[in-house]
Amino acid sequence: MNQAAICVVVPVYRAEATLDRCVQSILSQQVTGGVCCVLVDDGSPDACGAICDGWAARDNRVQVIHQDDCGVSSARNVGMAAAHSEYLVFLDSDDALRPGALQAALDAQNAAPGDFVLWHYTTREEDPAAVSSTAASRPREALAALWLECLLAMPWNKLYRTALAQRIKFNTQYTLGEDLQFVLDYIALLAAETPDFAYRVVESPLTFYDCSRTGTLSTKYHANYCEIWPQHFAKLNVACLAAHCPAEDLRQLHRAELTVFAEGVADILRRDPAPLSGIRQDKAAAALRTPWLRALLDQMRAERCYSAYYLPCRWRNTRLVYALAEAKRTASPLYGKMDWAGYYLLAGRLRRD
Repeated sequence: MNQAAICVVVPVYRAEATLDRCVQSILSQQVTGGVCCVLVDDGSPDACGAICDGWAARDNRVQVIHQDDCGVSSARNVGMAAAHSEYLVFLDSDDALRPGALQAALDAQNAAPGDFVLWHYTTREEDPAAVSSTAASRPREALAALWLECLLAMPWNKLYRTALAQRIKFNTQYTLGEDLQFVLDYIALLAAETPDFAYRVVESPLTFYDCSRTGTLSTKYHANYCEIWPQHFAKLNVACLAAHCPAEDLRQLHRAELTVFAEGVADILRRDPAPLSGIRQDKAAAALRTPWLRALLDQMRAERCYSAYYLPCRWRNTRLVYALAEAKRTASPLYGKMDWAGYYLLAGRLRRD
């Protein structure tokens, strides 16, 4: 496989139905300097390995690596190490690049060589939006805002400098949220190499994100959810403070973090396999006693930042947390009533903005 301008790394596991679409979307890209692809068959028990080999036999731009089932982070690390290109892009095997996506990203990068290029994505396979390299420059202070806009936490909507990305790895110890850790590590490296870098966000959606399947990491239950996310959020908060994010962005970030955590507590009560009375309730109650949560609530009080989950979490009331989360999940009017009841109980001391 010859060196190309952009290498796309694809971890492959149980993707028979979508793998051809994914690879075809990569190889059909017209990129100045060329494109190549590394497919990492992560011990997939179906025909994915054979499909990968078939692509490599037909197109010398495709390299296939077979390994035992070690997880998506390991697969990405292996694929990244094998890349010989100036830039690197990650793509999941159930997703696809839109026509012209990689050249648009490269054009945006060439327009601002020191910046970090990110792009929007679409959940519509036949999205009518045009693909272009038009991009908006966002300062380093926009880090929290980028997370709130769902542009930061995933690895597959970004153009990485390959040599820089190869200096870090996805943490294989995590089963959830490891993507955010990798992105934050990359940003820290980029800041050290290019202190005056900015974020360059391509306005048009370049990646098709297929969220039609069930049983994905975003829908399955994680028993250690309330242990993992505080670690990720702690790292994100440190990065946002270092980037001097505006106070209003930090308030929104902390409110969102509390929502993610509280709904994780509710999910313990909803889906944990342990008996509801006893172990499951104890586990949810223990999550509400974590030092990270107490520190977050204290920070929100100092910021005068209100959330519907603020009082239930402050009171460590698992029933209220669950009732709020269920009302929100089912779009029940009860959520709004409980939200405003909490706000009025605080007599306006915290802000809703």
